[in-house]
Amino acid sequence: MKLFQNTDADALMPGIMTSGLLLIVTSFFIPAIAIMFIQDMLFFSSDHWTFIRPSEAFIGFGAGMIWMGIVLFSLLFTKMYAERKNKKYKLTWLHLLFLSMAAPVFVLSIYHYYSIDEQGVKGITFWSASEDHIAWEEVEEVSRVVEEGSQLVFSYTFKSSDTSITIPYDPLDTQTVDALKRAVYTYEWEVIDHFVPKEEQEL
Repeated sequence: MKLFQNTDADALMPGIMTSGLLLIVTSFFIPAIAIMFIQDMLFFSSDHWTFIRPSEAFIGFGAGMIWMGIVLFSLLFTKMYAERKNKKYKLTWLHLLFLSMAAPVFVLSIYHYYSIDEQGVKGITFWSASEDHIAWEEVEEVSRVVEEGSQLVFSYTFKSSDTSITIPYDPLDTQTVDALKRAVYTYEWEVIDHFVPKEEQEL
């Protein structure tokens, strides 16, 4: 920290500017690569009928990268301002604290997923620290959110006596579509439709 405080802002500018720009620019495609690679390493199982990576996981990871880029720019500009005023720079610790705030966001993003297998459905919501699991035998109700008029399905929800897990639905994700159909047909559940106006989903 003392080394940073004693280094001129002009000397730090190339490294910090490059790092900040790279973090912000790559935040639009690195999350997809990072989330898929890390989640496959941590959670892959040949028993999965499907493994779902919600969009919030990618958005959260990208937001963490953008946040780090902004903090680096703030660090550089505040140091430049302090030097122009001939003042001792005292905000290094604060910016390090801000940078460290990105770490929990990365972890929450990586651990946000849903999966379906022969045993049941499980997943971790974005702000949760523990995995929810419902065995197929414990399912008491299955419902889905459907857009009025178009019959477009947005999600499936499985409920047991004490747990509820909502799976995002993407008709282009054929593996998940097949997994949901397989579970519903195997256990002969009656799926309850909850219709919502198109405008409500857009909001």
